[in-house]
Amino acid sequence: AEEALAGGREAEDGEAQAARARAALRARLTDWNAAAIARFEARLDTPYWLSTDTAMQERHARLVRASDGNGLAVEARADLGRGVTEITLYAPDHPGLFAAAAGAVAAAGASIVDARVHTTGDGMALDTLRVQDAGGGAPADAKGLKRLRAAVVRALREGAAPTRRPAAAAAIAVAPEVLVDNAASLDHTVIEVSARDRPWLLHDIARTLGACGLSIGSAHVSTLGSRAVDVFYVRDRFGLKLSRDSQIDLVRGRLIAMLRRDAGETVRRAAA
Repeated sequence: AEEALAGGREAEDGEAQAARARAALRARLTDWNAAAIARFEARLDTPYWLSTDTAMQERHARLVRASDGNGLAVEARADLGRGVTEITLYAPDHPGLFAAAAGAVAAAGASIVDARVHTTGDGMALDTLRVQDAGGGAPADAKGLKRLRAAVVRALREGAAPTRRPAAAAAIAVAPEVLVDNAASLDHTVIEVSARDRPWLLHDIARTLGACGLSIGSAHVSTLGSRAVDVFYVRDRFGLKLSRDSQIDLVRGRLIAMLRRDAGETVRRAAA
């Protein structure tokens, strides 16, 4: 947009940018043959190539190749430059997957500050969670990384989050809001959830979306003071956007009800 407004060269379209990203990855995978690289590239769509950098793509490619056939792989690494621990998981995708991983992180006393959620063409989740501990730093020691990884693996194998710890009472009240947008994406419904930030929030939102039969294609997490603003790109069980008003109202209603229960508000049943 900046180039176009400044009268510079024509802005590069998404597919051209994705092609350039794939070429940059191929330059790094010098120990792979062309067929192996082509298989990995074919699994992921254009939004993946536009939303991840080359270093992350290389880590993903090597994790996927090493784990194919095993059904589940989880990698944890400290990224001290960003002050986070990066957890990457590769597993068969299903509606409760993200909720289970988010719950495992919360049970370990950490918080997800960023999430990149992708689904491959053959139905595998390839998710990267950036995590900080309660002090706002990266759990970076070998024991901490091993413990965090083990908690995520256990939650994914069991298909549920660990037992939750009681949360501290809210110091600041934040009114929850849920916005549903069908125009922002061609093939996903975009759901923005704004609420008081707290442990287990991502888990509870993801679990509610899963209970509505929705799959998360992408998640974007941000915190503004005491307010969390989390955006989810979702599809229904048929891989479609939410097209019916009744469907949208159901999802919005369940999310608001969950968030209000958390805030200690009384939820009044709507008149028939």
